[in-house]
Amino acid sequence: MAASWLRTFGRGGIHPPTHKYATSWRPIETLPPPPEVRLPLLQHIGAAAEPLVKKGDRVRRGQKIAEALDSGAALHATISGKIKPIEKQPHPTLATSPAIVIARTEDAEPELEFAEDPEWRTCPTPEALARVREAGIVGLGGAAFPTWRKLSLPPGVEVDVLLVNGAECEPYLTSDFRVMVEHAPEAIEGALIMARMVGAARVLFGVEADKPLAIGSLERSLRDLPRGISAHVVPCEARYPQGAERQLVAAVTGRTVPPRALPTAVGVLVQNVATAVAVHDAVRYRRPLLDRVLTVAGPGVRDPRNVRVPVGTLLSEVLAYCGGMSDGASRIVAGGPMMGRTLPRLDVPVVKGMNGVIVLEGRAPLGDGYGPCIHCGRCLEACPLSLEPDQVSLRVEAGRPLEAEPFGARDCYECGCCTYVCPAQRPLVQFMQVAKSALRRSEAIAV
Repeated sequence: MAASWLRTFGRGGIHPPTHKYATSWRPIETLPPPPEVRLPLLQHIGAAAEPLVKKGDRVRRGQKIAEALDSGAALHATISGKIKPIEKQPHPTLATSPAIVIARTEDAEPELEFAEDPEWRTCPTPEALARVREAGIVGLGGAAFPTWRKLSLPPGVEVDVLLVNGAECEPYLTSDFRVMVEHAPEAIEGALIMARMVGAARVLFGVEADKPLAIGSLERSLRDLPRGISAHVVPCEARYPQGAERQLVAAVTGRTVPPRALPTAVGVLVQNVATAVAVHDAVRYRRPLLDRVLTVAGPGVRDPRNVRVPVGTLLSEVLAYCGGMSDGASRIVAGGPMMGRTLPRLDVPVVKGMNGVIVLEGRAPLGDGYGPCIHCGRCLEACPLSLEPDQVSLRVEAGRPLEAEPFGARDCYECGCCTYVCPAQRPLVQFMQVAKSALRRSEAIAV
């Protein structure tokens, strides 16, 4: 039972086992430079980056190798070495995608140096935004939306709260937790930079109450801020999906984001805590996004850890550093087990939006098939958006996915609560995905 004083969202949600202890106590370790990195030109929402290099070029870690187009994110070399052919490579979400491959060489030059700007705290907003864009930063909570676009508020949109998401409610994942414990000052400074950029008067950190070390680290660093700055940590109930934007906004601010609207509709801009650190590094040092802190965990990992790895490192290298996989390993999931994506192979790279690699044992979900809906109503109780997954699934099964719209198919963000609680083991999230795809196709045909 959660303490009555803890903030939380209104309805739905679940309390799955957290499985976080295996990595939560371990400091972030740094993976040695891998022999090769594969850097997809599309690892963000928006247009793919345009290569600035070609086969045979030598590059240094930190050098820009692909330019952001109108809506995308720039890409930088994450190791020093030589460019191999730019061609399609395995991708964790797109199956394959054009990628810049860098092979580390013995005579590779050292990393570029990034000097501190002594006036970084008073950096004008246009210049700060340009540095964030140049750094290729994307949302590091998983969405991978280019951060410079999120910080460029449309005309007429105003926010008064910059909400930093430190909830990290997915089982197994502790990378954000370790970032808050080990890099609290940088996270706070990055949040203050973003608040100044968007004109937010208050900075709030939403952190689940089962992370007292993170809360304590942030609160100690906040005590060092000058008077007059409104920045606070708000402990929240440990409840999935507390880290979803809509739920965290409701829990921390009490404001309700309308269906299909962004948090900015209620005056709130949400950024992940790791994104805040990256923004700090970009504005203070002009340092691009080169590395990603990953949780490598699950019963199928021999030595679970939190590891800082160069973006583009192959998962095979990451897992080898963590002792490899157990004999009973059956599934590799990029991200958390609730919303992550099962991967069919290990020669895929770590991309900017990836926050964990979870290796599970035992039979795969639905390995024994699934049954008919028994109309128990558990999915209705668990859904944090008050949708009707059961009704969506029945219409998809009947071959009538377009009839699923009145039951919330468009609004689902696929948190997986419904699937988790279904006693018939029905793949309710996948039914939602089918309905959403059908509705999008119908709209495209109509246009």
